[in-house]
Amino acid sequence: MQQEIAEELARLYADLDAEIAQRAWRCRACGACCHFAAHGHELFCTALEAEFLAGDEAPDAFNHDVCPFLDDARCTRRDRRTLACRVYHCEASPTDAMSALSEAYLGRLKVLHERFGVRWRYAVLSEHFSRRNILHCKD
Repeated sequence: MQQEIAEELARLYADLDAEIAQRAWRCRACGACCHFAAHGHELFCTALEAEFLAGDEAPDAFNHDVCPFLDDARCTRRDRRTLACRVYHCEASPTDAMSALSEAYLGRLKVLHERFGVRWRYAVLSEHFSRRNILHCKD
């Protein structure tokens, strides 16, 4: 991933984290939400997010029930986690505010994709890795 893209994505995530903090939504960082099957959800993200999340260590295999970056109940990519990981809170029921925040930041992600010439693909994380989506960015 190009450094400039990584920096822009990190800034977007910092802005999101600040908005979440203002709302006093708290993540216990317990890893419970990373057990997708147990919570009845799948992790959706964009191509840029998948690339940023993986860094240099995209998983070769993917268990659809549990995030591949979960180790001993801790996220090994906490600073790189996706928008969905940041907005989802195990103990909170979805609210209009959560949905609105998610949609607003998805809009910002779309702008980043357009700006860097990356095809918009919002899919389950495992699809990004199983298809080995390599980002083709404009240089």
